[in-house]
Amino acid sequence: MITKTKKMKKQLLKTAIGAAIVFSISSCQKNAGENISTGDSAVLSEKMMSENGANPDEASVATTGDADVLSRGNKHFIYTESNGSNGNRILKFEIKNNGSLEADGSVASGGNGTGAGLGSQGALVLDKNEDWLYAVNAGSNSVSSFKVNNNGSLSLQHTVASGGTTPVSVAVHGNLMYVLNRGSDNIQGFTVNNNGAMTAIAGSSKPLSSTMVDAPQISFTPDGDWVVVTEKATNKISTFKVKNNGSIQNGIFTNSVGATPFGFAFGRGNHMIVSNAVGGAAGQGSATSYITGNNGVPHAINGAKANYQSAPCWVAVTKYGRYAFITNTASNNVSSYYVAPWGALYLVDGNAANSGMGPLDIVVAENNFYVYTLNGGSHSISIYNRTLFGGLHSLGSESGLPAGTTGLATN
Repeated sequence: MITKTKKMKKQLLKTAIGAAIVFSISSCQKNAGENISTGDSAVLSEKMMSENGANPDEASVATTGDADVLSRGNKHFIYTESNGSNGNRILKFEIKNNGSLEADGSVASGGNGTGAGLGSQGALVLDKNEDWLYAVNAGSNSVSSFKVNNNGSLSLQHTVASGGTTPVSVAVHGNLMYVLNRGSDNIQGFTVNNNGAMTAIAGSSKPLSSTMVDAPQISFTPDGDWVVVTEKATNKISTFKVKNNGSIQNGIFTNSVGATPFGFAFGRGNHMIVSNAVGGAAGQGSATSYITGNNGVPHAINGAKANYQSAPCWVAVTKYGRYAFITNTASNNVSSYYVAPWGALYLVDGNAANSGMGPLDIVVAENNFYVYTLNGGSHSISIYNRTLFGGLHSLGSESGLPAGTTGLATN
């Protein structure tokens, strides 16, 4: 729970933030005619991050507060899954106006988990309109669809075989859904009808680059033209062209820039921000920004940018894609990066905030103000609010999650 003292500190912080950003934007507007260098040698500064007073992610910090009007009857929710081996369940938490979480029930997923962390990003995802949630059942080789009701509750609609073994990540774009099967090193596509029923697409089951690639995440590019998979063991990024009928072409396998590519999210300009766990080597972590051209080959913008932490794994970006937050599982903290207009990645703070033990997944709330990490070691969710220029301010945590809980999704 967030104490009264913390609430007062938070309110004072927000007041200071609002004043600071008005001053910063005003100051930068005076220099609007000055250009920011597009080279890798550009020095990261508050002026650069404010983008001459036109950075909408910065403005969100000053304008978001307790009076923010939210969707779904002024309520937001976070979903995660228990991954229980004797029955997987989707857990729901209501996001209160001060960012704290309140447990709000659970629903059976229609399958089993593994009872241990999956080491993946995207174990459950919401569609773009936040009307449907999809979740993997890694212990029973299936995936389930849920209708998201107006009060945030979930109704299980359909469970289908994943087309392989040990599904760990799922991606959705329109009426297409693809699942990553880590155990069988393949991906499988489905169409989803208006009732949430999933039907396997002929020609959509494709192998990854090899066997035992230890793939952690699958996602569509924002335009839906490509399916992307990271491969930790082979240091590759796999891309698959989506055909008109929803099936995919054979994979294109590109060496990553940075070792052990793990989680990823798409920032401004559709640049893909990938964490590089570097085999968990102490203090050797990094992240890379890529752009995927028409040929499907990811091109690194400015190399692997070190964060000097251990095992950076999960990635989330702010609403307007200017900042990326990365959990460092072995360092028990979160790093922040700035994404420049040309897609280059710059480290803001290697240790932007401490987390619980073993931080896994991370999400930015829909109001673009609160940030949450799932902590596998302490079975908790850490709560933060964003501050100016890629900062995070801790607001406590929600504890008591089941061991093996995995994945985060929020509406």
